Amino acid sequence: MSFIESIRDILNQAVTDCFPGSGSGFVCQVTPCQDKKFGDYQSNLGFLLAKREKTSPRNIAERVVAWIETEADFKSDAGLETEAGTTCAGLRAARLLIETMEIAGPGFINIRIRDEALLTELERTLADPRCGVEKVASPQRIVVDYSSPNLAKDLHVGTMRSTVIGDSIARVLEFLGHEVLRQNHYGDWGANFGVLVAMIKQEHGANLEQLQAAPLQAVEELYARGSALKASSEDFAAKAAEEVNKLQNGDVESLAVWQALMHKTLHNCHALYRTFNVSLDASHDCPESFYRDDLSNVVRELGEKNLLVDDNHAKCAYLDGFQNVAGDPLPVIVQKSDKGYNYSTTDLAGVRHRVRQLRAQQIIIVTDRGQELHFRMIRALAQKAGWLPDSVPLRHLGYGVILQEITENGRTRKVRFRTRSGGTVKIRELLDEGRRRSEQLTLERNPDIGTEELDEIAGKLTIAALKYADLKQRPESDYTFNWDLMLANQGNTGIYILYGYVRIASLLRKSGLDEDTLAQASDPVTLTHELERELLMQVLSFPELFAAYEQELTSHTLCSYLYDLAGCYSRFWKECPILTADKDAQHSRLLLSLAVASRLKLGLSLLGIDIVERM
Repeated sequence: MSFIESIRDILNQAVTDCFPGSGSGFVCQVTPCQDKKFGDYQSNLGFLLAKREKTSPRNIAERVVAWIETEADFKSDAGLETEAGTTCAGLRAARLLIETMEIAGPGFINIRIRDEALLTELERTLADPRCGVEKVASPQRIVVDYSSPNLAKDLHVGTMRSTVIGDSIARVLEFLGHEVLRQNHYGDWGANFGVLVAMIKQEHGANLEQLQAAPLQAVEELYARGSALKASSEDFAAKAAEEVNKLQNGDVESLAVWQALMHKTLHNCHALYRTFNVSLDASHDCPESFYRDDLSNVVRELGEKNLLVDDNHAKCAYLDGFQNVAGDPLPVIVQKSDKGYNYSTTDLAGVRHRVRQLRAQQIIIVTDRGQELHFRMIRALAQKAGWLPDSVPLRHLGYGVILQEITENGRTRKVRFRTRSGGTVKIRELLDEGRRRSEQLTLERNPDIGTEELDEIAGKLTIAALKYADLKQRPESDYTFNWDLMLANQGNTGIYILYGYVRIASLLRKSGLDEDTLAQASDPVTLTHELERELLMQVLSFPELFAAYEQELTSHTLCSYLYDLAGCYSRFWKECPILTADKDAQHSRLLLSLAVASRLKLGLSLLGIDIVERM
C-alpha cells in the first residue's frame, strides 16, 4: 500500500468518527505537496465537507487533526491498546507513519512522513523487482487492440503512435496483473487490396514468384499507380471493386494473389516490430480477414434484430444521437450496395468475437482521434445488438498527430510530419536516421567503443528517443518531431533518463559491490542530508503512479516521474559524495542509488525502452 493510500485510510477513519453524517461513500483526497517545505502530502478534505457540514474548511480540518493527534497520541511513547478493530489498527498506522500534521491557509492539512517509515519502506522494497507496486486485487481479461497498420506497404509514422502508445498500455496492464490479450487488427481485406490484386493480376498474371522477389517499395509503387488508375479509369475501378468481392467470396485465384502479398508484407511488419522493441508478434495477428467468414452472420443477426434498413441498396443501421453536420441521421453501413462489407462490419465482428470467444472483460482500441465517432457508433450498435454488455467497457483511445516545423517566406509554422517530397515518413527511415545520429553521439563520448557495442547502444538510444518523445505527451495531444531535442542528454528526453541509469550503473561498478549483496545488506540506512530524504520520497512514491492508470491509460505521468527522479538524483549526485563518504554514508547512498536505478529500469521497460550500461 502506498503512503497516499495509508494516509487516506487514516483520514477516512477520522472523518467517519468526527462526522458520522458524511456517509460511508466519502473518500478523502490526498496529493503530494507541491512545495516540500510544507510537508510531504496534503489533503483538502475540509473543502469537500464544508458545505455538507455547514462550517468552514478550517474547522473541519482542525477537528480531524485534533482527533488523530489525540487518539493516536503522537507525543506519547506508550503503546496503543492491542484490542482488535479497524480504528485501533488505523491509529497504530498513524503513529508509525505520520510525524506531523499541520493546518495551512483556509483549511489544507499538510502531513510529513516519519523518517523511520521511509526507511522501513525502502528496506521492504529494495530487493523487490516490482519496486513496491502491488498487483490489482481483481484482475481482468483485457483486449488491447493497437498498431493495426494497413498492410501492403511499409509502416509509417501514422502507425508509430498507435504502436508505441498501445504497447505501453499492454505492458503496464500486464505488470499490474491483468491478463492482456494483444490484438493487431491490421487492414488486409478492404478496397485497397482490391486495387492491389487487380494491379498484380494485370502486371504479373500468375507469376507470383516475381512478386515475392520484388522489393516492398515495388508493391507500394504498384498501389500508388493503381490508385491513380482507379481515379481515372472507370473500367479499372470496376475491376478493383470486383476483386474485393472476389476476395470476400473466396475466389481461389484472387486469394492466391492476396496470400502472396500478405506473406511478403507481414514478414516485413513483424521484423520491424522486433527492431522497434514492440511486444507484438505473429501470435497477436487478428486482421480484418480473420472475420471474413463471420461478416454475413453479423449482417444477418442485425437484420433479425430489426436494426437494419435498406438505403439505396445498402444495409444501414441508424442510431439515436448520431447526426452529420447538417443535422441529418448518420448511418452505420454494414453492407454496401454491391453486397461487399467494410470496416464497420469487421469492427462489429471483432466486438462479438472478443466478448463471446475471448471472454474479454474490457476492450481498449488505440487509433487516431479521427476515428472517435466511428467507434462511438460501433459501441452503440454493438450494445443495441446485445453483443457488448454494459459490464464490458469498450474504450477508444484516440491520439494526436506528429508535426514538424517548416519555414516558408521567413515565417515558421507547424504542419503534419512529411518527407521533403511530401510523402509519409516510414518508421524504418526514422530508425535508420536515429541510429546514424546515435552512433555519432556515442562515438563522440566513447571513441574507442567496439562495433558490436556501438550498434547495440545506437539502436537502443534511437528507440528510447522515439518512444519517450511520444509517450511523454498526453495521447490526444499533437507533438512536434525534432531529432536534436529527442536525442539531447539534457531535458525531458529518454536519453536523459538512460544517462541517469548509466551514471548509477557506473557508480555501482566502481564501488566493487554486487547489487544483490548490496540490496540484501542488513546494515541500517541513515539520512544525513535533506537531499537524501527528498530522493527517498521520490523513490518511494513510485507505486502512486499506478493508482489511476486504469482510468487514464496514459504513460505521460510515468515519464514525468522518471524525469523528476533522474533530475533529483543528479542534484543528489552533485551535493552528496558517495564513494568518498564515510562508511555509513557511503552504504546508505549506494542503497539509495540502487533504488533509483531499479525504478528507472522498471519504468523504462514499461515504456518499451531497454537500458544501456554505458553511453
